[in-house]
Amino acid sequence: MGQLNDSQRRRLSITCRYIDRLLADIEQILDSAASESPFPRYILDVEPEQALMVEECIRRLRVELLRALEWQQMAPKPPEIPATRAVLTNLHFIDIAIEELRPRYLKGSGAVPEDAVEGLDAVIRSLRVLANDMVRSLLRDPDAKEDGSGSGKGL
Repeated sequence: MGQLNDSQRRRLSITCRYIDRLLADIEQILDSAASESPFPRYILDVEPEQALMVEECIRRLRVELLRALEWQQMAPKPPEIPATRAVLTNLHFIDIAIEELRPRYLKGSGAVPEDAVEGLDAVIRSLRVLANDMVRSLLRDPDAKEDGSGSGKGL
């Protein structure tokens, strides 16, 4: 069979990865009913039989993606990003979002009432402790304290 040029092969590879990411998004949508998120994004209006059919189609599409790469003697690239790095990056963004709940950042929406400052600070402390606990569990920080103050590592 014919051989694509380097640019065409690169496009084939990129397109296959893109399709796989979209398939992963579909899987995540179908699995969203199992999530305990208090802020669900999707109304799961897919019957279990439909979900099984879609999952089977996803499996078959992925087989075809691999076959398309094999046709050009190509293989998927191995994973490059450690899960801990990706999770820690997201936790860093969570820490920024928590920080931006402080009254000085909310003043653009109006002054925070004095009687709400203490409650807001409690929310921020609680969120930050939980986020820091996640960081420590990923970093396996043996010096971390139970109260969330830790040894300075984390967020």
